[in-house]
Amino acid sequence: MSWLLDRPRLVSEGAMPSDGVPDMTAISEIDEYGINENLLVRYKQNKIYTYTGTILVAVNPYKALPIYKQDTIDTYKNKKMADMPPHIFATAESALYFLERDDKNQSCVISGESGAGKTESTKFILQYLCTVTCSSTRWIEQQILEANTILEAFGNAKTIRNDNSSRFGKFIQVCFDRRNQISGSVIQDYLLEQSRLSFQARDERNYHVFYQLVAAAMKSPDLKAQFMLEPAKTFHYINQSGCYTLEDVDDARRFDDLRLAMQVLSIPAELLDGIFSVLSAILWIGNLTFEETDKETCKLANNDHKIVTKIAKLLGLCEAQIARVCTIRQINVKGNVTNIGLKLHEARDNRHSITKALYSRTFSWLVHQINSCTNPGVDQSRFIGVLDIFGFEDFQTNSFEQLCINYTNEKLHRFFNHYVFSLEQQSYAEEGIKYSHIKFTDNTVCLELIEKAPKCVLKLLDEECRFPKGSDQSFLAKQHRELSHHPHYIKGADKRRWGVEFGIKQYAGVVVYTVKDFLEKNKDQKQDMLFDCMEESSIQFVKEIAKYRHLLSVSMEIARKKAGTSAGTTKGMPTVSETFRIQLTALVNLLADTTPWYVRCIKPNEGKAANYYNDELVITQLRYSGMLDIVRIRKEGYPVHVSAKDFLQTYRCLTVKDPEPLPDNPKLAVRKILKSFKLPETEWQIGKTKVFLRNSVFDPLEEKRKALLTEKMIVIQRVWRGYVKRKAFLQLRNASIIIQKHIRGSRLRLLFLKQRKASIIIQSFYRGMKARDLAAALRKKKEEEEFERRRLKRIEEETQAKLRAEKSMEESYHSAQMELLTLAKLAEHKSKNTTTLTGDVDLDKMFDFLADTPKPKPGSEKSFFQQITTDLESMFHETQAAMESSKATPKPPMPTVSGEKLTRTQRRQRRIMKKLLGVEEEQARKGEEQFDPTAYPLLTFAEMYFNDFPRESGTLKTLTWKKGNPPKDVISKSGMLTFTSKGIIPTSIVHMHDPDNVNLACSIFKDLCKYLKGDMKQEQQLLTIQSTIAYGIERPELRDEIFCQLIRQVTDNPKEDAVLRGWHFMTLCVLAFLPGRSFNKYLQAYFMNNISDPVIGKYAQYSLTALRQTRISTRKLPPSSMEIASVQNLNPLICRFYFLDGKAKAMGVIPSATASDVIKMLAEKIELKSTDGWALYEVNPEREHFIKGHEYIADILSQWEGDKRSSVQMTKYQTVSKLPTYTQALGGGDSRFVFRKRVFRKPKEIPEDPVEYHLMFAQAVHSVVKLDEFPVNESVALQLSGLLAQVLWGNYKPSLNSRYDEIKQLLSQRVIQSNKTNTIEDWKNAIAHAHKEYGTGKTEIQAKVWYLTSVKHYPLYGSTMFHVQYKGFWSYPNSLILAVDVQGIKFVNQKTKHIMTTYKYEKLESLAVDIEEQAITLNMYTDAPEEQKCFIFETAQKEDIANLIASYSPSHSNWQRIGERKTKTVHVTEKDKTKVWEEIVAGRKSLVDHKMLRRPLDSSGGFLTTTLRRYNRMKLDRLAKNKEDKDFEKVYKQSYWSYTKSMIKQPLTVIEGAELEETAIKMFYSLQHHAGIVSGDKSGFEVDHEDAAMLVQIVIAKCIEKEALCNEFYLQLIKQTTDQPDPNSRINVQNWRFLSLICGVVVPRNKIILNYLQTHLKRCSLDTVTEEGEYARFCSQALTRTLEKKNRKYPPCRQEIMCTVRRRKVHARFHFMDGQFRAIEFDAATTTTEVIGLVKERIGLHQTAFGFSLFEVFGPLERNMLAEEKVADALFKWEKYARSTNSPKVLKLTFKKRLFKQFKGHFANPSDSVEFNLLFHQAIDDVVSDRFPITYTEVVHLAALRAHVTLGEYSDSITMIDYMSIIERYFPKHLQQKARPEDLAKRHKELLGLSEKEANELYMKFIRQWPLYGSTIFDVLQGYTTTLPKNLWLAVSENGVHILKRRSKEPLVSYDYKSIVNYSPSLKNLMIVTESLTRGTKFVFNTSQASQIAHLIRDYTHIIVEKQRKVSLKRII
Repeated sequence: MSWLLDRPRLVSEGAMPSDGVPDMTAISEIDEYGINENLLVRYKQNKIYTYTGTILVAVNPYKALPIYKQDTIDTYKNKKMADMPPHIFATAESALYFLERDDKNQSCVISGESGAGKTESTKFILQYLCTVTCSSTRWIEQQILEANTILEAFGNAKTIRNDNSSRFGKFIQVCFDRRNQISGSVIQDYLLEQSRLSFQARDERNYHVFYQLVAAAMKSPDLKAQFMLEPAKTFHYINQSGCYTLEDVDDARRFDDLRLAMQVLSIPAELLDGIFSVLSAILWIGNLTFEETDKETCKLANNDHKIVTKIAKLLGLCEAQIARVCTIRQINVKGNVTNIGLKLHEARDNRHSITKALYSRTFSWLVHQINSCTNPGVDQSRFIGVLDIFGFEDFQTNSFEQLCINYTNEKLHRFFNHYVFSLEQQSYAEEGIKYSHIKFTDNTVCLELIEKAPKCVLKLLDEECRFPKGSDQSFLAKQHRELSHHPHYIKGADKRRWGVEFGIKQYAGVVVYTVKDFLEKNKDQKQDMLFDCMEESSIQFVKEIAKYRHLLSVSMEIARKKAGTSAGTTKGMPTVSETFRIQLTALVNLLADTTPWYVRCIKPNEGKAANYYNDELVITQLRYSGMLDIVRIRKEGYPVHVSAKDFLQTYRCLTVKDPEPLPDNPKLAVRKILKSFKLPETEWQIGKTKVFLRNSVFDPLEEKRKALLTEKMIVIQRVWRGYVKRKAFLQLRNASIIIQKHIRGSRLRLLFLKQRKASIIIQSFYRGMKARDLAAALRKKKEEEEFERRRLKRIEEETQAKLRAEKSMEESYHSAQMELLTLAKLAEHKSKNTTTLTGDVDLDKMFDFLADTPKPKPGSEKSFFQQITTDLESMFHETQAAMESSKATPKPPMPTVSGEKLTRTQRRQRRIMKKLLGVEEEQARKGEEQFDPTAYPLLTFAEMYFNDFPRESGTLKTLTWKKGNPPKDVISKSGMLTFTSKGIIPTSIVHMHDPDNVNLACSIFKDLCKYLKGDMKQEQQLLTIQSTIAYGIERPELRDEIFCQLIRQVTDNPKEDAVLRGWHFMTLCVLAFLPGRSFNKYLQAYFMNNISDPVIGKYAQYSLTALRQTRISTRKLPPSSMEIASVQNLNPLICRFYFLDGKAKAMGVIPSATASDVIKMLAEKIELKSTDGWALYEVNPEREHFIKGHEYIADILSQWEGDKRSSVQMTKYQTVSKLPTYTQALGGGDSRFVFRKRVFRKPKEIPEDPVEYHLMFAQAVHSVVKLDEFPVNESVALQLSGLLAQVLWGNYKPSLNSRYDEIKQLLSQRVIQSNKTNTIEDWKNAIAHAHKEYGTGKTEIQAKVWYLTSVKHYPLYGSTMFHVQYKGFWSYPNSLILAVDVQGIKFVNQKTKHIMTTYKYEKLESLAVDIEEQAITLNMYTDAPEEQKCFIFETAQKEDIANLIASYSPSHSNWQRIGERKTKTVHVTEKDKTKVWEEIVAGRKSLVDHKMLRRPLDSSGGFLTTTLRRYNRMKLDRLAKNKEDKDFEKVYKQSYWSYTKSMIKQPLTVIEGAELEETAIKMFYSLQHHAGIVSGDKSGFEVDHEDAAMLVQIVIAKCIEKEALCNEFYLQLIKQTTDQPDPNSRINVQNWRFLSLICGVVVPRNKIILNYLQTHLKRCSLDTVTEEGEYARFCSQALTRTLEKKNRKYPPCRQEIMCTVRRRKVHARFHFMDGQFRAIEFDAATTTTEVIGLVKERIGLHQTAFGFSLFEVFGPLERNMLAEEKVADALFKWEKYARSTNSPKVLKLTFKKRLFKQFKGHFANPSDSVEFNLLFHQAIDDVVSDRFPITYTEVVHLAALRAHVTLGEYSDSITMIDYMSIIERYFPKHLQQKARPEDLAKRHKELLGLSEKEANELYMKFIRQWPLYGSTIFDVLQGYTTTLPKNLWLAVSENGVHILKRRSKEPLVSYDYKSIVNYSPSLKNLMIVTESLTRGTKFVFNTSQASQIAHLIRDYTHIIVEKQRKVSLKRII
């Protein structure tokens, strides 16, 4: 690699060591002492890091320095090494920089003596890498850091030189992905020192983990008992050295850290206990002593039996197994196993072997577990390696471990020398560079002594280990003999020691090794008996480590693979040294493939003391580390090596302005560049292929290049930004023009509309004037005719009596009418001052002239009645005069002669005469028009539309024909119109496209034949008729088919009864639905031709009449059984219609009659003059439903029959008619038709019609007495009852008091119950008195007038009342009455009937009815933002309310049904169609040109031609001929792009991979199956094909997963929706539904296909007639939204599928904490943020309300949805979860507050009642769900407040059962058992007089008293420490994170967000680090909501940062 690094230029030549320079290469004259002095100076300044070029020297300070905090990390992040002071963070940053820049692996090699600080340096590098590369989740980084904690505990120990010495080596590969984010790590361990387990020297310790475990157990009795531990002095393995603790180290605290780390590394609790059990067992095994039985065997000592019991329990084995393993060894000779007892010394050595086997396997298992947990996956090959390996060791006694350790350091030292010195100088020599040769210490000879075969230390040792009788002494003797001549081998001066030791002259000095136990340590001691027993252990972890039986062999094999060496010829088990040698070779090879960064750690003193620097010790380390040579080569050499080619490529840009071009020769070009900048030639040289530079040259070059690049980048950025801004400006400008265009257009449209409205008004007045003139002329003409007729009749004497009777009747009616008007006006006149301001009526004042008064003065009574009489007479005369004047119309003058000047009156008269003549002529013309049936013979229709039937229609023939072979011998079309005795047909008679309809047609014909034969029972006949007609109603394509089948079977049918049945059937069909447009006139002609038939003529006439009748729509339901029976006899349906006076009217209703027809008939029957405002209602026990005018009465009856209503039975009745014609009628059971006033346009106006007045009076009585709709008090109610009694019975008679028994007929139930002191007798007397006082003396009509006039004075009169439930939070009761009248909408209190508020229709912005939920939404215009805008009411009468509002306010007649998408209708021209077709052709050509499509296998057209549906085919053909380059159309013909019924044989697009191609074919089959073209399961998808929703989900999921399949399937859908022969067919609709679904989920990834799709949708959207156009517009909208919001993650759920196929938005319920919900609709791309806005709008919550969010609640699981998540994805995700787990639970999307931020001391807007209620119910849920700390007394108080609201004021009537229900609802579960209802009742009693609002406020006041209110509480667990409880609450608030004991109010510890440096979630754990990443306090909590907690902390942190940013901006401003 080229060293393209800057180095600091702090001082010029002549820098001195005493200056303490950061980079020692800057010192001019330097030696070992100068280096030492420089390090000393910096050491005293606490500057422990110093550079030597790029090599970092680190002096261990033996104290904590504040240079590793987060701010230091931030300082070095993205900084160059030359720009910052020396630091280990700078080395890590450089490695990270070059990994990213050069894409070459890096390594940090940390070397030094034991105690020099290598382990700490490793941790700092890992800390830096994990911090600066943090991704969205930092859990993997924490796992890497915590892995070091585990390895330290199990692999580090205290030695004489180091308190935390690594007794193993490790190489950590920190792996990175392509985004330079850490993706994991891989750890390779080397040579764990096993001998330390059984022996430690004085003041040393065993591995840390033993002391940590024992210390924690001494503090935790549970831990002590679980692992059977005793104090440290008890155990032989840790009490030998006398050292049990470390200074300033708490082993118990470290044990908590260890368990925390293991939890982070996802080690299960069961395995964690197993690990500690094994460690405890190791300690107890070390205490076994044994005793000798004879010289050859031994046994357990007396004290050993107890120990063995503990060991057996700890290892999950039996005691006998442990005893055998410890005292017996096995010899296996050819399968024969022999047990041999161990000698005493062998048994004691064996116990050490057992513990070493257990510990080494445990350590290896931990390394494997760490690697499994931090596995980087595919990113394993891109890493930064950190090598932390044991330092050079030279103790008083050096053994086999020291030999391996020092061999490792020799190997690495040689690699260092080779890299730094040898390669550098070799490169100079090869390139011919002049330099001074530097001699350096080359340790190759020493290394060969140790490792080079055949004669070397390690080879001889391995050979001796394989000899059966080999020993340490024989090994040493052989080594002396073979190696004594080697220059680095030392036998020693003392010959007495030749038999026990040898020496090696190593790079750091001579080291003498004692050979005792060399062979034993080098061998892999077999413990087969132990491992055999472990495999049967009851402890899982023991079984796990038993798998590591052959650990050394596995390690050997892995090392060989990495090193690339062969297995060799050595037989037997591998040795430790051999395995280690191969591992080390693999390590060096790996390092050679990386760019190394060296950290040389220096130990300043042997005593580990701070601020003490031992010069001699440091100089020794500097000497053998070759530091002086490093300084010299870095100073005198050229650190930057660049090839000439790369140099020119990099720096050529610097010569752009040079007029002379560079030479072609690279060396000359390089030289010219370097000289052009006048760089000193001593600082650079040019070799054969490379350029060598020093930093003094490289730095200026780089600076100039960077400056130039920066300048050019600024230019590029400037141009780009200018382009972006211009583009944005042009877009803005175009948008502004469009807006201005639309605004101007709107203004002009408004002006036009105003002018048109004015014109219409003028025209209406003008036309009205003409119409009035015409009406007056007609009336005059009629009067003259009537006058003439009467004159003639008076001449005849026989008619005199009749004329007098008629005249008398007319006068009687006239007088009654005048009396009614007079009385009503008088009542109005007298009652003007009798109404209170509140609308109550005071009848005492109104009727004061009728009431009994004190005795008047003489003559006063007479004068009073005279006054009344005078008033009545005057009003009577005024009314009569007005009526007479209206009748007196002057005769118009005669028309003038043509040519004379006409006056205005004459012109008017002529116009009227012409109009009269025109009316007569029009009537005559219509009468003369006749229909010619001969022009429409059925045979003509048959020839055009009938299929061909084979003459022989056997089964074989039919099957052959259906396979595609057309029949040769077919039936003539006339034959297909005549009767056939065969009960089956091969296909439909009429050609149909939908296969389902064809199959249905065949089935219908089969059933029809059976029906006509009379082979069915009565029930089957009824079912056949109803099912066939239902199919015709549902499927328009079947209607003509049904008629043709009936015509065929009744034509020439020999059986008369079959013909009659057929005509009866046909008549029912005509009544239910009309034929198609093409068949209508043919059917009319057929009926007309059969009218004269004596048998069937009556059916033909009936059917013809029904066919010609104008209909708004088709019937919705098939006929009922009563309708079928009535039509059979051609009789009408006899129905009963009720009036509110209790009477009824029976009428004959034809089946095709609508509600409007019936109302007109009723009005004629009862002589009601005007039907304006009158309506028909369907009343049953469940509901009262307004029947719309266009609804069919027969459909209502059919619905009743389906609901099994008793009203569909004929019942006797008493009619209001004086001459009843019928005695039985429908509608007399639990469902009935009721006729009453619905719309009161002028409620105060008096009707002139006595019939209407009577009906309105009856309705008023019904409203007062039955419905109790007005706030009538007791006094007024009695007065009204007196008037009603007068109407019913006449004057009061004391003898008939029994008629007052039924008081409920006179008084409402509320009034009766309001006075509990009155008995029934009291009420009867009161009514009788009221009858006597207020009723007696009045005529019936007078009493009605006064009654009705009184009721009219209530403000609610004329309003229609609807009982509704408000869905939201407001200050009114939720149960209320919604009153709708002519003025507007009123909210009425249900109890008091008082109006709470009124909204006029001008304030009503819109109303919407939810078709899924029983809800209606009213949106109001609001002036003030605090006013509520949206009101949602729950009611089953939602559509009745909407229709009534529309009746009063026509501007709201277009009210929307929520869930029904409204589409715009656009005007389409031929030019538009042509343009779109050009775009279609261009899109297809682009697909072909880009070679995205497969060439079709067969260019011929399919079975179905696509010429049936083209816009203008000839025109398009001409257009195609004129276009250039049409070659692709010859290959890809129109049939290729169009719909087909056949399966495709290959994918449409080019897809790589046979599996994907097969999937594409399966997807097309699924599409065909979904459309109904094919059936059965041949697709291969594992799904039930009857489940259409599952099929859709599977296919769309494939599209989401694979881009190629998505593109392919879109082209398949476009093909199947192109040129469909029948756009309205079910097949086409199903294909469009599929397209609608996928457009809302995922869009084509390919832009060309996307453009083609958009053009296709644009083309189909032009269709404004068929359903296809509506689906196309729906798809366009969905596609636009998906492009805007990006693709979804999941396919649609079933609910979404159901909504989308109906072109509706997705419908879902959003729940609130009070149990209510809102049904809201949103599209498939709607995000959480958008839905939150919709919810806020629907509930009236301000859009600025902060902190609310949406939660997924599924049973006990709760998850906050992220802002950009798709809500539709959540629906599918939980649907899939419920399906996979067979859970009956359903997802509840819950709306509640998530972020609590105080503003002016409040968490919510105090003036917003909606937000208060939301927080109030959320607080209740927190208490009930045990997320709020509360005591029993406190919860009793809170529950009493809820009881006060729920049950009302305290009273004795409230039972303990009621209080128990309150306890169940409002107590936490853990307090319900101790709850007593008596306590609750007592507290409830203390709340008397408290209002509901006050009770709620007291509840919230108590909740807010908790200091942590506003915190989100999470239940978490921890198991890593005993200092904290196991069950905790984690409270997250705006102030920080708080840890509490569960259900406690005071936090154990709290941290603000500034002190939290990291929070890392995993799947089930959350880690929080405070203060410092490596040295701070760490918490790990076990919770399934880890990510939720992390997101909450992040959001609160973001709020704080934003707040600080705003404050900073304000300060700047």
